[in-house]
Amino acid sequence: MGSVLVRAGAFLFIIALGYVLKRVGFFKPDDYRLISKIVLNVTLPASIAVNFTDAQVSPWLLFVALLGIIHNLVLWASAFFFSRNVPWEIKKFRMMNYPGCSIGCFTLPFIQSFLGPSGVVTTCLFDAGNSLMCTGGTYAVISEMDSMQKGGSSGLGKELASIGKKLLRSVPFMTYVVMLVLAFCHLTLPSPVLTFGGILADANAFLSMFMIGMMFEIRLKPDKLKEMARLLVWRYLISAALALCFYFLAPFSAEVRQTLVLVAFSPLSTLALVFTDRLGCDTELASAANSVSILVSLTVMTALVTLFAI
Repeated sequence: MGSVLVRAGAFLFIIALGYVLKRVGFFKPDDYRLISKIVLNVTLPASIAVNFTDAQVSPWLLFVALLGIIHNLVLWASAFFFSRNVPWEIKKFRMMNYPGCSIGCFTLPFIQSFLGPSGVVTTCLFDAGNSLMCTGGTYAVISEMDSMQKGGSSGLGKELASIGKKLLRSVPFMTYVVMLVLAFCHLTLPSPVLTFGGILADANAFLSMFMIGMMFEIRLKPDKLKEMARLLVWRYLISAALALCFYFLAPFSAEVRQTLVLVAFSPLSTLALVFTDRLGCDTELASAANSVSILVSLTVMTALVTLFAI
């Protein structure tokens, strides 16, 4: 249990280091964009490829990708139904920010440090389903609803086609696809490629946490605190209910079910900030909620890993 707390403390220290170095001017506020490009296009794909190589992917595990979609849909539906009597601007903000998980840049490095290849592959499969929604699927639906509210329509078909093109250009998502095909064909990457990929993968956890620290920011007026608290409370209550379903109802091994529980408590998706801005919603509130969710998720997931280790 002590090693779990030490590792979690190291993650928190790296996040704090990134934040402090930004605040003292060592890094510019926008320097995180360079690190995010390295993470999303280099270290994260390498981590996915290396961990998929030694893992056994059964057809049953593909169901995990469906769980990633279901997790998003349940959170989206809850935001829709719990906001029936509020103004449209607030409703669309909630529908955009309730669902979506930051898995590649937060949960995957966390699980990579505590669980084996099976846990990492489970996380990757869940993120494959999650990516379909948080990289644009949820935004496309809300954008179409927004256009209908204003008496027009942007064309859902065009939005979905655009999402498909973005997924094809997403290096992590395409890495998932390629590694799944190789796994089912019982093929592996050449040894030199894996050696090189392993070096890159080792940097993923540090760079991801450091990037989160550089992005961390909470500047919120008192009148917005209530809405942020509501968002986070509902988000984590629903995630807790889904986590219980994953653990007690999913037909998988204990390690896979434990991984699903951890993934259910992932922080809010950072991509939601981009889409919130496109919808013309409150980006300051979304940014603050995203930052706080990182601390909440780190605390909850550390407690769960400690519990599983007992």
